[in-house]
Amino acid sequence: MSMIRILLFCVLFQTVVNAKSACEQVSFVDRAGWGARDPTSITNLTTKPFSFYVIHHTYQPPNCYDDISCIERVKSIQYMHQNTNGWADVGYHFLVGENGKVYEGRGWDRQGAHAPGWNNDAYGICIIGDFQVASPNQKALDAVKLWIDCGVEKGHVKKDYYIITHRQSQRPGYTVCPGNGTVDAIKTWPRYCSYQNSGMNLTQNETQLSIGSDFCRKQLGSSALANMNYFFSYSISIFFLFFLHVQCFIQ
Repeated sequence: MSMIRILLFCVLFQTVVNAKSACEQVSFVDRAGWGARDPTSITNLTTKPFSFYVIHHTYQPPNCYDDISCIERVKSIQYMHQNTNGWADVGYHFLVGENGKVYEGRGWDRQGAHAPGWNNDAYGICIIGDFQVASPNQKALDAVKLWIDCGVEKGHVKKDYYIITHRQSQRPGYTVCPGNGTVDAIKTWPRYCSYQNSGMNLTQNETQLSIGSDFCRKQLGSSALANMNYFFSYSISIFFLFFLHVQCFIQ
C-alpha cells in the first residue's frame, strides 16, 4: 500500500475517532442556565427506556431566534404551565428554539405533562413558535434530530423508538399542535410513525399507548429487526476502525 493511501487512512481514522456524539453536537441549556423556577412537585420516571417522542410547538409565545428571546419564551411557558394550568412545572421534557439550542424542561428523568395518555412512555419535545404554516428553521430541526439521537445514545430511549406529533396522540380535532409546518418536516424522518388516535372508546385492556405501539411496530418494523440492524452497523463500524488502526500503526 502506498504511503499516500496509508496517510489517507490515518486521517480518516482520526476523523472517525474524534467524531462528536449527537449529545456533544447540541448546544444544551440546563434549567439553571435559563433561570427555571423550582417545580412544586416531582414525579421521577421509574420505567425506561421510553418508546416514543411526541413533538409539539408552542403556538404562543411566538418564535425566537436569539438566546435572550428564547430564554424569555421558556420562562413564560413555565409560568403559564404552573400559574395558569396549575401544573407542577413546565410540561415538556425539552424545548428547542430557532437559535438551534435545546432547553431543559423536565429533563430525561422526570415524568412530563405534555400528551394525556402518553406521558408514561413518551418524551415531549416542543419547538418554540407558531408552525401552523411555515416549518421550523433548519437550526431547530437539526437540534431536535440530534437530541432525539442523544436520548438513544444515553439509553433513555429505545433504539427502535417512534416519533409522532401531539395531534396524533389525541382524538381528531383535539389540537392542531405542532402545526402543519412541523408535520411536513418531520414526516420525512426515518422513525416517524403515521399513527392517529381515532378517538374511539377503548376496551378494558387497551390504551392509546398499546394501540399506538402495535401500529408503529407494524409500520416501522419489529424490535428484533431494529436491534439486528443496530448490531450489524455497530459490527461493521468496529471492523472498519480496526482495519484503519492496522493500516495506520502496523504498516
